[in-house]
Amino acid sequence: MIEALFLLLTAAAPQAVADPLAAAKAGKLQCANPNVEKKTCFSLTSYKVNSDGSFVTTTTVMVRPQPVVTMEVKSAGTIKDGALCAPILTSDFEAASLQVDGKPADPAMASPIRAQVVTSIAPLAGKMGCTREVPEGAMSRAEVMLDGVARPELSQRLLWVKPGDGYKLGL
Repeated sequence: MIEALFLLLTAAAPQAVADPLAAAKAGKLQCANPNVEKKTCFSLTSYKVNSDGSFVTTTTVMVRPQPVVTMEVKSAGTIKDGALCAPILTSDFEAASLQVDGKPADPAMASPIRAQVVTSIAPLAGKMGCTREVPEGAMSRAEVMLDGVARPELSQRLLWVKPGDGYKLGL
């Protein structure tokens, strides 16, 4: 689960789309591993697209369902060969904010969770993560590459949603 966090920071749009950030520019959020019936997502990512084509993501991911622990991670990336790419930086996860049941986590709780996440992503740290969405019906699947090597085990289903569609974090 934790290894997939970096994927959420570098998700892309369909291969056939000329602008892989078109949905983000339209104000949509990217919902990872959606449950359409419950309108829940493992994570929700928003994008801020810069004038030079680079972007900054803000991803809120569910770390634990009970109590509900979420982590908000920011990351920066660029488009390369039609994929959205970003380096996997330990510092992004060290700077992440944590909430418990919707309230900021106190340092005593946040510190061990953050340390666990940083330890879990250590094998990925410093690698360039790139993703490209491949359409699959009404959703898409993220194809992941780390330093140019395909990592199909890190694939996730993705769905672009409007903020008003009612999607929230959950299983």
